[in-house]
Amino acid sequence: MDTAHTPTATAWCRVFYQHIAFPGEAAATGSSRAWHWLALGLLSIACMLPGLRMPLFEPDETRYAQIPREMMAANDWAVPRLDGEPYFDKPPMLYWLVAATYQALGHEPWLARLVPSGAMLAIVFLTYGFGQATVGTEPAWRAALGLAIAPGIAGMGRLLLMDGLLSLWILLAQGTLFLAAQSERWRTGWWLLAAMAAAAGIMTKGPICLILVLVPWSLHCWLSNQSGFGWRAWTGWWAVVVGLTLPWHVIVALRDGTFLHHYLWEHHVLRFLQPFDHVRGTFFYVPIVLLALFPLSLLLPFTGSFLLSTRESDRSARTSALGYWFWCAAVCLGFFSLSGCKLPTYILPSLAPLALVLGAQSTTLSAGIVRLFFFVALPLSLIGHGIALPWYASVRDPLACSAAWKLVDDAVANGTTRVVCYPRPCHAASLRLNRNDIPSFRSKDFDAFRADLMSRSRTIVLCTHRHSLEGLKQLLPANCRVISEASCDLPEQNWLPSAWRKKANQYLGETALGLCDAAVIEYRP
Repeated sequence: MDTAHTPTATAWCRVFYQHIAFPGEAAATGSSRAWHWLALGLLSIACMLPGLRMPLFEPDETRYAQIPREMMAANDWAVPRLDGEPYFDKPPMLYWLVAATYQALGHEPWLARLVPSGAMLAIVFLTYGFGQATVGTEPAWRAALGLAIAPGIAGMGRLLLMDGLLSLWILLAQGTLFLAAQSERWRTGWWLLAAMAAAAGIMTKGPICLILVLVPWSLHCWLSNQSGFGWRAWTGWWAVVVGLTLPWHVIVALRDGTFLHHYLWEHHVLRFLQPFDHVRGTFFYVPIVLLALFPLSLLLPFTGSFLLSTRESDRSARTSALGYWFWCAAVCLGFFSLSGCKLPTYILPSLAPLALVLGAQSTTLSAGIVRLFFFVALPLSLIGHGIALPWYASVRDPLACSAAWKLVDDAVANGTTRVVCYPRPCHAASLRLNRNDIPSFRSKDFDAFRADLMSRSRTIVLCTHRHSLEGLKQLLPANCRVISEASCDLPEQNWLPSAWRKKANQYLGETALGLCDAAVIEYRP
């Protein structure tokens, strides 16, 4: 048997990729339409603005609002701090931007949301701009329009979390990296901008940015038989990335010997291989993506047939550039699906590339069907982003517990200054009291907690678990007693039928988010 001309597995993969999955010619970019940019901006703002001032969610949003305040108070811009202690879970890019927002606009905690909200608006614009340059104006317009009202962008993305800002840097790096290989005139500029965006991503959430940028690029170059760039170009690229990220890592490592182990090993290796929290199943992100990209996600069940269709209209829509965006989405979804540690916001970097794939897919549908999707989804989006989510935030707001905060304020007015949390932190309290010294004691640290209670006459305890106060009363020594307490039970939803009210509060969680009870404990030797 003559094997000299037998195709290799690599050759078969490239044939499939170039001639079956993505055989279309490069899309005509067309001219930019000014009213598209205006419409995308107004629509994004209309979806994000109504709930911008809703209460911050415990525990993540309040944590990321508190850390910049503590960095500013300590005048230390290198080491993030939380409750007065170094906090090495994440790099400082988000904290720096939030601190700059505080300095420019004031210290109201909700202002911190302007950073992720601005990132989401930029993602919508970049999706249209990159899409127009790579897959064509109409697919880019449909993709950006869908993103502007999608729950994942206008709802989840605007929350004060790392993932929204990280998604911006990843998309910027992915898009400019691709354009650097396509445009001779701007090649060097796009190349350097991709390196700077990757560096910003590393400084936002760590090395994961490199995986989500370089792996899709490498797969696309390999499958499309694209030569890529020479070693000189990559040397310059890595010089920019390392030059912008290494100094902070070195400074913090020299100041604290535990930094590298905690930051690199525990939060970037073990969280993937041996997760210690947020453990979910492999298919956890399937419903998340369907909801996050609604209404574009209605096309997802038909994406497989679109990618394999032999119809000329489908084949022409599947360009090589679309293949690149497909890999940008697939690598993100695949990586986090394989990771043992999962949170809904982790897949935010996949939404813009996936929207471009679905935007191209939607061009095979009639304009009437697309308009129907949009006009059905728009009011649902506005209701969800502007009414439902802010209502939920206000109901579960720990700062809305008037009885609990009256107890705290009265105790402080009477000279009790020590405030502690048990068994979890409540950083909404730190924000409200403008304090950087509220410690938290876990259940396993009860001996230290008891010693702390017995070190002064009175202590304000914020109980952050539903039954922690009752358990605490049983564990207190005889010379410690609760002299006053208040519960953060949710108010009844009077607008509901009486038979539904109790069940509604059960489904909502029964107490404020992150604060269940407040108590003053007195110690008498």
